[in-house]
Amino acid sequence: MNEKWTIIDALRHSRHDWLNRMQMVKGNLSLGKVEEIHRLIDRFVQEARQESNLIGLSMPLFSEWILTYNWKQQPCLLEYEVLGKLHNLSHLDETVCTWTNQFFSMLQHSLDVYVENYVCITIECDAENARFFFDFRGKLTSVEELQNWLANQNNKWYSISYTVRDEEVSVILQPIEKSVVK
Repeated sequence: MNEKWTIIDALRHSRHDWLNRMQMVKGNLSLGKVEEIHRLIDRFVQEARQESNLIGLSMPLFSEWILTYNWKQQPCLLEYEVLGKLHNLSHLDETVCTWTNQFFSMLQHSLDVYVENYVCITIECDAENARFFFDFRGKLTSVEELQNWLANQNNKWYSISYTVRDEEVSVILQPIEKSVVK
């Protein structure tokens, strides 16, 4: 969130990602693995749909944060999924992006960098609002510190429920509806 990407930076990273995908197709083509090529293409199409869904939430800060996260050297891999009927969540953009950035900073401070760590963010849209699920799989070195941080996160804009274990963390960030906040 702190680093500002130029259009050239974004195009360079995007091109690199697509060239990697084409290399996977080309490698499987040379091995005659047609079924694997079909699976790869289906995966690429699904990823493009999810990217479109993410951008369709009208949360430019949060979308940029997610889309550029894996472009930098990170101690965990990030995936995301958007479920439900898309609608404008721009009123949540700054709050959710700031919270996510803080959560990842705390999480990265608490994890074992010598094992494979993975986070999936699921955005579940309902009629007017959304819930944000953060699921971590990997290994934590400081469970208590992360639990304490999460315990102090409730405020007037969102509520949090969570489970923290040595090898998994599940957090649900539930924004409080606009009409309830005064």
